[in-house]
Amino acid sequence: MEPIRVLYINGGIMDRGGISAFMMNYYRHIDRRKVQIDFVVHGFEKGVFDDEIHELGGEIYNVPVKSKDYFGNIRELRKIFKSGKYKIVHSHMDAMGAVVLREAKKSGIPIRIAHVHNTNHLTNNFLKYILNEVARKTIKNYATHLFACSESAGIWLYGKNAVKEGKVKIIKNAIEVEKYIFDLNKRNSLRKKFNLENNFVVGHIGRFDYQKNHIFLLHVFSQLVNKIPNAKLILVGDGPLREKIEREIEELGLKNSVILLGQRDDVNELLNMFDVFVLPSLFEGLGIAAVEAQANGLKCFLSNTIPNEVKITDKVEFLSIESIEDWVNALTNVSYYDRNINYTDFVKAGYEIKHAAKELYEMYIDLAKVI
Repeated sequence: MEPIRVLYINGGIMDRGGISAFMMNYYRHIDRRKVQIDFVVHGFEKGVFDDEIHELGGEIYNVPVKSKDYFGNIRELRKIFKSGKYKIVHSHMDAMGAVVLREAKKSGIPIRIAHVHNTNHLTNNFLKYILNEVARKTIKNYATHLFACSESAGIWLYGKNAVKEGKVKIIKNAIEVEKYIFDLNKRNSLRKKFNLENNFVVGHIGRFDYQKNHIFLLHVFSQLVNKIPNAKLILVGDGPLREKIEREIEELGLKNSVILLGQRDDVNELLNMFDVFVLPSLFEGLGIAAVEAQANGLKCFLSNTIPNEVKITDKVEFLSIESIEDWVNALTNVSYYDRNINYTDFVKAGYEIKHAAKELYEMYIDLAKVI
């Protein structure tokens, strides 16, 4: 029997961002004999996961970015939707999923899933923000099912009543927990490799975008090094604000104290060399990087704009991004702590991928039965 084919829609190419990581975590662990996932990506560059997707039996459709070729985008989407291959379309585009799901509805796709991964629009461009707001208010007209990574994200996109009435299904940003468990040997070898054996290492993982609030973090760190001269800040990621961030590092005199590692495929290993993890985001749907950091046993300092649902361990502290001083004080007062975790905490909280993926593919199978 052929597997059910589900079509994922990504707002960009398959990069190392949190939404792509979410999709790949589930895709790797889903029972592909029963459910196969294909991907629509926006843009024509090769994604970092494209080869793996093909190896796992998935197809990738490249469509034009809407802002560059709106009519070409719609034309290609309709062609895919009308191919007859898909009964389930699962959008991972937050509010802008409204456009995709509208076309899916017009093309007769019976199951149209909207999935929100954030609590605000991923743009600070005024015009784009307005267009996103229009989409946000219409998405429920086109979606048959509403998914969210957290209650906060669900409330933002679908409204408080939709969450309260149980119309929103929370799909956790689950990970392969064992892969992230703290390894002392890896810590020692990595700290030696990066010449960090005698340093207090503050780590951050996130795309170089305004959402992640890097400039604030750099100002926190510039004050921290006054109190802890041997402190080092490691930034893992890349993005459109890289040049701005590099200029800020230069202007703050932090060139010798900040290490930029770019996009990496070994985040699970790099976490071992951190002493603390920081995520001062302006907003997050949940913050998958914080889940990974907790699985490594790290003490995590997160902005209080991030949903409380991300807290799995007792090593998480939420801080206001209105106060640089609060962050400096919290980081200054870190003392030795145990990096061990309780694996069952992640299973119970729904963040262990094997259990979460089974639940999701069974959901797809149930949806396919009623078509």
